[in-house]
Amino acid sequence: MLSRPWLSLRLSAPMRGLIAINLAAIIFGTAALYGKLDVSPFWICAMRAGFALLALAMIGGLSSQLLRLRAHSWGILAASGCLLATHWVAFFMSVQLSGIAIATLTFATFPLFTVMVEAAAQRRLPSSTEVVAGCAIIAAVALLLEPNQSNSNNLAGISTGLSSAVSYALFWRITQQLQQPLPAASVSLCQNGFVLLLLAPFLVLSTPLPVTAVEWLALMGLGVFNTAVMLMLYLYALRYISASTCSGFVALEPVYAILFAAWLFDEAITPWILLSIILIIGASLILLKTGSQPT
Repeated sequence: MLSRPWLSLRLSAPMRGLIAINLAAIIFGTAALYGKLDVSPFWICAMRAGFALLALAMIGGLSSQLLRLRAHSWGILAASGCLLATHWVAFFMSVQLSGIAIATLTFATFPLFTVMVEAAAQRRLPSSTEVVAGCAIIAAVALLLEPNQSNSNNLAGISTGLSSAVSYALFWRITQQLQQPLPAASVSLCQNGFVLLLLAPFLVLSTPLPVTAVEWLALMGLGVFNTAVMLMLYLYALRYISASTCSGFVALEPVYAILFAAWLFDEAITPWILLSIILIIGASLILLKTGSQPT
């Protein structure tokens, strides 16, 4: 019988972790593409939460530990769910107002706001490294205004994108206050449940609605793959590689998103956007390395 050496090949644990986190980063980077649907951001985010809730329930999110949660823990989960809903809605509004590049790059500034929140919580001044990185991020955001262009939607898109970054930083800060041990899938399941509850009342007045089969399939993909599966890949990667390494790969989300947008939607990659990418991702990686922010 002929031997098949390739059958005996086994990937090392760190290599499996790197593959998982690369897949997670690519999937994360495609999330912004769903903002191109002709669907209200409220519908996009509510359906994302609903389909993610179902997927997480099927892959282990329903834990008996949920029955033992105290009222304080449920309050934290509810607050984090509200912030997650704010982050998602603001992000997809930014995509629809100004495009994928501006939305993803302004969202990528969240480490700056994380540093500010952490410094305020610890009653300390930011370090010199944090200040320099913060100045680089501010300059990069200013470049997104495209001085040679007059796009009235850019300012609105940047504002909502920054709101998305602020709410994301607060979301992680509050989630870290959960003291009772709970699997990450269960935490995410509860948060997505609160997102759905919060956004459901707005759906009656939100237009346009998803009507075609393609739109519903896209929203299902956003909830299942870009939310539930991405989370599980990230958690799998954390078993084999450090959190800082995982954060570094996920911080590349704007690069993947902008490349996909250029390929699929012919969104221009201007020199100003390229410079913003370098400044924001470089500064964010520095802040992620010096801080303790998970992504």
